[in-house]
Amino acid sequence: MLIEKTTEIWEYDGTYYGFLTLVYFAFKKRQFPEVILTQETAVENLFFSHWINTDEALAKKMQQRLTQRLRKENTQFILDGFYCSLKEKDRCLLDAIQISLNTDDLIINHLGHPSILALHNSLKALFSEVHQFTGFVRFEYVGTLLYSKIAPKHFSLPYLCPHFAQRYSRETLMIYDETHRLLGIIEKGQIRFIEDCEVPTFNKENSEQAVQENWRKFLQAATIKERKNEQAQLSHLPKRYRNHMIDFY
Repeated sequence: MLIEKTTEIWEYDGTYYGFLTLVYFAFKKRQFPEVILTQETAVENLFFSHWINTDEALAKKMQQRLTQRLRKENTQFILDGFYCSLKEKDRCLLDAIQISLNTDDLIINHLGHPSILALHNSLKALFSEVHQFTGFVRFEYVGTLLYSKIAPKHFSLPYLCPHFAQRYSRETLMIYDETHRLLGIIEKGQIRFIEDCEVPTFNKENSEQAVQENWRKFLQAATIKERKNEQAQLSHLPKRYRNHMIDFY
């Protein structure tokens, strides 16, 4: 399929359905814009942009078409790529979709293409952060549920929740991502999210505060000052993960 590369600037609302609507029009017109903006990145742009209205029906139609035509692995790569933190991910994803439509090969085998390499590197950073958080998340009891707050660089929470849903299959958990204002709720293995959410506020019970205080006292008592190695500690536990760990309060 011949696609014309234009100098146009397109803008959409930043949602996944909004992106799929943009994909629909890009392939229908057989034109790829030079730049794709969202409402967040549009403030950095001084030039006129063409607004793409989100059409949920068209988006679902596009999603179904991509699912039918692309390899399962390539479809997942594109979905994951949408949630990575790459600055120009939307434009890169158009290239990824075009390549996937023209080959039966795995998209990951096309790292020679700058867009695929950029997405791949961004996804590596995303999944690395998710792996780190599986060990660094600290829960505390608030009533009958377990609560934690994190501040990830990437959109990690949707990838992190399945780990804890499996690990605490009989518990009710809440994890708040203060970076993206996203609240994940896990109830007996079932996961749901609340977007654009304010940080939840709770009244901590005295028993939970006592547990946290006892834990900190234990850590202080068990620490051998002569064997303390700040450099090694930083390599295993970077400072950006410590703000929400009671071990370092």
